Amino acid sequence: MTKKDIPLHVVFVEAWIKKDGKYLLAKRSSKDDQAAGKWAVPGGKVDMELESNIIENSLEREVMEEVGIKVTNPRFFFSGSFIRSSGHHVVGLSFLLDYESGEARPLEDQDEIRWVTFEEMDVLLDDHWDDLLKHLKALELKN
Repeated sequence: MTKKDIPLHVVFVEAWIKKDGKYLLAKRSSKDDQAAGKWAVPGGKVDMELESNIIENSLEREVMEEVGIKVTNPRFFFSGSFIRSSGHHVVGLSFLLDYESGEARPLEDQDEIRWVTFEEMDVLLDDHWDDLLKHLKALELKN
């Protein structure tokens, strides 16, 4: 197999940020090329950098860029994959994080943000989040 034959994919991290028993959701920009106007959580691609703690650094950077807050204590709890509208295969890594500081506000590629309960998530999030939410709820029941 040559280097050209090796299938490539995008690694994506998403941050399920918890503060006072609620989680931060962000409504994607209506102009976004992927899931425009849909509710999701802050996150983004892992950059092609050579560094230690690349996943943790990517989580912190994406959260700061998208909603302007600092987070701490990342705990991996779910992985999945999907095909982007561009055709790229994406591997998604989901982490539960604790809010540390700052005022959450919609910044890069976000139209709105909300701190919500699980019950509110069930209304705002599409069905494709169901499996992930089961894992998040199970993790939270353990704690």
